[in-house]
Amino acid sequence: MKKVFAFVLILVVSVQCKKDDFLSLAHIAPIVGEWRITAYTDTDGKTTVPDTTAQGRSLLIEIRTDGVIVDGYGRQGCCPPSKYFFRDREFIPQPTAPIEPSICPFVLCASCPEVRINMPTPDTLLVKNCWGGTSTYVREK
Repeated sequence: MKKVFAFVLILVVSVQCKKDDFLSLAHIAPIVGEWRITAYTDTDGKTTVPDTTAQGRSLLIEIRTDGVIVDGYGRQGCCPPSKYFFRDREFIPQPTAPIEPSICPFVLCASCPEVRINMPTPDTLLVKNCWGGTSTYVREK
């Protein structure tokens, strides 16, 4: 009887254990591409609009098909987050190509452990950092 009870208990516990709900990289296809920042809203609601007229590729991010997020020059940020979420589901970048090293010799990292990405329209991306700030990007044509 104890063995049957233990078996049933193990079965119930194993069924109740939820697997991590990670997105496959195929599910991030809508956000793959180049994006130009158009605004940044801080936690106090103040919005800053950057002057992008002479900035070239410096205000771009690229989300690659392997999930890696790089700047317009192919470099990963100095203190990249450890978790990425798209539509409230975590995805894990799986680099398939080399990542250009960042130039961060004097950066003291206090990186945001997670970044949440939402897409209210097909050409608009909202990237929220862990401190509450939100960057608004539009798709580069």
